[in-house]
Amino acid sequence: MGAPTHPDSTMGPLISARQLQRVEALVQEAVDGGHAAAVAGCHRMAGPSLLDGADLSQGYYYAPSVLASREGGHSILQARIWREEAFGPVVVVVGFDSEDEAVALANDSDFGLGAAIWTQHLSQAYRVAEQMDAGIVWVNTHHRNDPSSPWGGAKTASGVGSENGVDAYHAYTTMKSTIINYASAAESLASDDWFREGTGDVRYG
Repeated sequence: MGAPTHPDSTMGPLISARQLQRVEALVQEAVDGGHAAAVAGCHRMAGPSLLDGADLSQGYYYAPSVLASREGGHSILQARIWREEAFGPVVVVVGFDSEDEAVALANDSDFGLGAAIWTQHLSQAYRVAEQMDAGIVWVNTHHRNDPSSPWGGAKTASGVGSENGVDAYHAYTTMKSTIINYASAAESLASDDWFREGTGDVRYG
């Protein structure tokens, strides 16, 4: 973690002081409310960066954080950190006992932009991916995408339109028809009157 201008920095600060406060509040509410245990991070960064010596206390840096649901319950599912997008370096870990429970947990959200499955069984990957309410599903990886592969949210709360592929082209364009009459006035009157009475061979609408 370091200044975003450093070529080796893989994680920089949050976008604003307001966003830093929001992430702090979401994490603290979950921990103070007894919904989750702080496994790693869960605090602002201070002091010099080990990468480039930048003073992290002078920026909106938040430590990469892991929250875990308390043993014996899923009360974390009621916390805001589970229901809302944090837009910060926070992962919430919730255990499950079956594939069906895992799918239900993954779909328990108003957001459906992306999902990831980790498995050693290809048949399971296909089976679970089919049940995921997400615009893109990764298997044994995350956030990798071919430019030709469409990526868009599966639920109304996830983004606008599609990125990549033909779907993105259609999302950013509008079809238009242009009709040009290059006949003379006389030819138009004789053959191009869509509303003329006749045999019924010409139909409009």
